[in-house]
Amino acid sequence: MTRTAEAPPVPAVCIAVWHDEMVLLVRRGREPNKDLWALPGGKVDPGETILEAAKRELFEETNLRAELHDIFHRKEIVGAGFHYQLHCLSAVNPAGELRAGDDASEARWYSPDDIATLQTVPGLTEILRRSRADSPPAP
Repeated sequence: MTRTAEAPPVPAVCIAVWHDEMVLLVRRGREPNKDLWALPGGKVDPGETILEAAKRELFEETNLRAELHDIFHRKEIVGAGFHYQLHCLSAVNPAGELRAGDDASEARWYSPDDIATLQTVPGLTEILRRSRADSPPAP
């Protein structure tokens, strides 16, 4: 495995928000992976818990709030100049008016079948599969 990051790992979050069999994705507006579709998320700020970061990032990137569940998956992402320890949470019952913000250039709901037609970040399909196993059906 080739290592390219020169700094210690940075904790980060991603949130799989499900509603009516659709998942919320954002188009990344910045590197890494600019213009690829991904789950909302980002870095954990100093002094912030994983849950607090997930709530903040979801709102900053999508203008939505949701009922968050525990971490269902962890993944390390190492690339040219970055090393993230990604904590993935699932969420249901989104509330608010969807609007892209912060470093997301677009935010949309997609069915799992639609995702196959998108240019996505590496590993998104596996994370979504795991998130569905973690998310109980909404009432």
